[in-house]
Amino acid sequence: MSHQQPLSPAAPATAVGTVTLDDAPFKPIHALATACVLGGAAVDGYVLGIIGSGISLAENELALNALSQGLIASSALIGVFIGGLIFGSLADRYGRRPVFTWNLIAFVVLSLLQLFTVGVWDLVALRLALGLAIGVEYAVGTAVLAEFSRKKGRGVLLGNFAVWWMIGFVAAFMVGLLWSGDNWRLLLATSAVPAFIVFVLRSRLPESPMWLKARGRDDEADAIVLKHYGEGYVIPQVKLDKTNARLSELFTRQTWRPHLYSGLFWFCQVGPFFAIFTFLTPVFNGLGITDAVTVEIWLNVVQLAGAVFGLYLLHKLTRRGFVNWTFALMFLTLLALGLFGNAPIWLTVGLFAFYLFMAPGANNIQYVYPSEIFDTRVRGTGVGFSAAFSRISAAGATYLFPLLLAELGTSATLLLVSAFPLLGLILSILWAPETKEKTLR
Repeated sequence: MSHQQPLSPAAPATAVGTVTLDDAPFKPIHALATACVLGGAAVDGYVLGIIGSGISLAENELALNALSQGLIASSALIGVFIGGLIFGSLADRYGRRPVFTWNLIAFVVLSLLQLFTVGVWDLVALRLALGLAIGVEYAVGTAVLAEFSRKKGRGVLLGNFAVWWMIGFVAAFMVGLLWSGDNWRLLLATSAVPAFIVFVLRSRLPESPMWLKARGRDDEADAIVLKHYGEGYVIPQVKLDKTNARLSELFTRQTWRPHLYSGLFWFCQVGPFFAIFTFLTPVFNGLGITDAVTVEIWLNVVQLAGAVFGLYLLHKLTRRGFVNWTFALMFLTLLALGLFGNAPIWLTVGLFAFYLFMAPGANNIQYVYPSEIFDTRVRGTGVGFSAAFSRISAAGATYLFPLLLAELGTSATLLLVSAFPLLGLILSILWAPETKEKTLR
């Protein structure tokens, strides 16, 4: 009679013959998730970028002054603040897929409703509502991509959110530049086209298996893994909690500093970025740059190059090194532009080109850091909080920027906004965590 070996203890979830999703080879589901998220980023950039051209065409019909221009330009950013707080939490509570998919329908409908605007306040209301939908992209989009991505190269992949945002932003600028006629309503409504295309893609994306596992819905999570990854793959260990995440949970004794920093560094990056990019033409006029259209075309090319360069920096630098160096360079550039307002035109254009190269590259980390800092069960809430917090400076600076230009002049205004990257540098030196190649939990 043969002697049977004693049974060994139960094997852990990551036993021999299984691979975590973090380490899976590239699959079609990775391509689909990437297209769904980065397509949404391009829609965001287009919606926020097209308003600059729209304001220029609508200025006479709506009798816009500096105050109303700032209000229209900042209204979508205010909406992002509200949307980030609300929809990030809803995505943690009800799932990534329902929130992430149906907000594209909101994009389409709200974009088309701009065809029927008659005055400043209904346009402000529609842009505010569009901002709510954009808040979903910031809060949920990066969380979805992080949870469907592989550990290797995750930072560069998430950083592409900023590149595709910039592609949408530049596309909006080019559409506005080439637009014939003065139908600004139709121009604003063009954002419905890319939004519908992305909606069709997202209708095919399943729920995040990491979110399902964190909610204790193991059977559903395993079915998605089997269908889209195949046999032999397991979900990384995540913190199991069936309760609903609350904003207050982000600020415990152990986590309050990195979680607060996640919003603060974003706050410091986007304030000057949105203000300057939205009102680029008056800034150029104030600095004595003539032939602004030609300069803007070339500087948009510089922006795209900067966004791509930012991906290289994400690959080469640590997260702390990335934020420290980019904040330092942006501060010095804005400081020089403010101090040397009467410099030769070649120097002014060169400094501005360097800022427009560095700022989009620096923005890449906005879509990497928060998703790495927060755990799966609170990732939507945390990223939503960070995005919402950042919109305080984006909306405030964009609203005040034309008023400051009119009252103080370009040089003094640029000196004021240089305080944003200076504050970001100080906070990064003191508080920035290191999360590169971190395993998501």
